[in-house]
Amino acid sequence: MVKNKFPSLVILFCACLGLLIYLSQAATSQTYSIQVSFIDVGEGDAALIQNSDGYNILIDGGKASAGSTVVAYLRNNGVFSLDAMVASHPDSDHIGGLITVLEATDITVDTVIYNGYPGDTQTWIDFVTAVENEGLTLTMAQFPGEMHWGTTTVYILNPTSGLINPEPNAASLVLLLDHAEVETLFTGDIDETVETEIIARGTPIAADLLKVPHHGSDTSTSIELLNAVKPQDSMISVGLNPYGHPGAETLARLLESGTNIWRTDINGTIIVTSSDGSSYQVIPLIGLEKFFLPMMVKK
Repeated sequence: MVKNKFPSLVILFCACLGLLIYLSQAATSQTYSIQVSFIDVGEGDAALIQNSDGYNILIDGGKASAGSTVVAYLRNNGVFSLDAMVASHPDSDHIGGLITVLEATDITVDTVIYNGYPGDTQTWIDFVTAVENEGLTLTMAQFPGEMHWGTTTVYILNPTSGLINPEPNAASLVLLLDHAEVETLFTGDIDETVETEIIARGTPIAADLLKVPHHGSDTSTSIELLNAVKPQDSMISVGLNPYGHPGAETLARLLESGTNIWRTDINGTIIVTSSDGSSYQVIPLIGLEKFFLPMMVKK
C-alpha cells in the first residue's frame, strides 16, 4: 500500500516557511550598526544597506520582473524612504527593478547615483524617465571620489572619467563601503581586466565581504582580486541563466582562497548584520520554499 505523502510534505513546507519568517524577523528586528541585504532577485543584482544613522541605500534592483520583489522587501523592512539609489551600470538586470521602486507611490528617493556613462536601451530610457518623474536628476559618481551616509563612507574605485564609449560592464561602479570595522566591496559586472586596473591604482580594496563580480562569471574574480580583497565571505547574486553563471573556474578560485561562498540561488536573500560595527553574522534566508513547493505539487 502506497501512503499519501502530501500531508507530511505540507507540514514540512509549513515548518520551513515558518523558519524563514522567523529568521527574517530575527535579522531585521535586532538593533544593528549596519545591515546589508543581498536580495534574491534571480539573475541580477540588488542590495539594501541600512545603518544605525538611519540611512537606507539601494544598490541596483535586478530585472524589471524583480521590481515587485525589491519593493516588497523594502516595505517588509519598513523602508519607505531611500537616501540614495545606486545604478551600478545600465544593464537591465541591474536597473530594471529600480524603475518599479521609483514608481512606487509609498517609497521616496532622495538621490539617484550612476556611473556617468548612460545606456542606450529602452530599459535605460524608462529608468531615466522614472527618475525625472520623481523630480530628480542623475548624480554622477566616478573615481576618485567618496560618499558619506552618516558614519558609513563609500569609496568610489571605478569607473574613471573620460572614457570613450566604454563597455557597460567595464564601466560598472565599484564601491568600497566602509562602516566602522566592516568593509563590503560592491563590484557590479567588472571583468579581470578592470580588476587589474583597480588593483594597480593602489587604493585600498581589502574587504570582509565581496559581492562577486558579474554573477560569478569565469571572466571575473581573478586570483589577483581575491588576494587583494581577502574576503571572509563572498556573495554571488545569481539565478537561472543561459550563461553558466556562476562559472566552475570562479567557484574553484573562491574555494581555493578560503572565503565562505554564499549564493542567492541556493541561500535565498542573504542578510549580513553587525550589531557593534566590528564583528558580523551572515544570515541566509535559505529559500527552502523553492525546493519543497515543487515537491508538493509534483504528480
